[in-house]
Amino acid sequence: MIQGELVNLRAVERADAPLLYRWLNDPVVMRGWGAPEHTVSAAEVQRRLEGYLQDETERGRPVCLVIETLEGEAIGQIVLSQEQPEARSAELSLMIGEPSLWGRGYGGDALQTAVAACFDAWNLHRVWLRSEAANTRAHRLYARCGFAHEGTLREAAFLDGRYQDVLVFGLLSHQHSARNDQLGSVDPEPAARDDRAGGLNLADSGHESRSSMAESQKPMTDG
Repeated sequence: MIQGELVNLRAVERADAPLLYRWLNDPVVMRGWGAPEHTVSAAEVQRRLEGYLQDETERGRPVCLVIETLEGEAIGQIVLSQEQPEARSAELSLMIGEPSLWGRGYGGDALQTAVAACFDAWNLHRVWLRSEAANTRAHRLYARCGFAHEGTLREAAFLDGRYQDVLVFGLLSHQHSARNDQLGSVDPEPAARDDRAGGLNLADSGHESRSSMAESQKPMTDG
């Protein structure tokens, strides 16, 4: 288990399938995720779970993490995808799947806890994520967690009947270390204040982190 201030992260299990199925078929959660019409079968959820577990075996660490409150309630998911071993790079996607818990800082703490694990425990060099241009609350959270806007994918998403730009954000290991040295310790509170919308959209959900929750290992929203 990876411990945060407000949440803990644990590796996903087959028994989590009903939770993932419910979150991925909740229109409120999926709108926050950037894919309001997204729906997925129980069989597809199980297929993705098997993919997560296979990747965990191959990499020696989980690629899908369940976010839990300190009391042990599962409230969301984080997925690492688009991994490039030679570059030590991975895309991160995050979802808080319980709308009633949005705005309590869980998403911000989950993001910072996952980023710390990526750099300090798993020796990644770069972590990146993406979000629709209109999701400014997510962008503020990313900035507060040290991510920089690296570029814009023009009209790369289709939402609410129109094409929208997608912004890419990235953080490098040495920037993470320098930020921690400057802060003395990572404080989740500033990041937590802007995750009120539930859809921090660290990925898209129809394409998993705009990658592929819809494909093989992708995740969700933050809150």
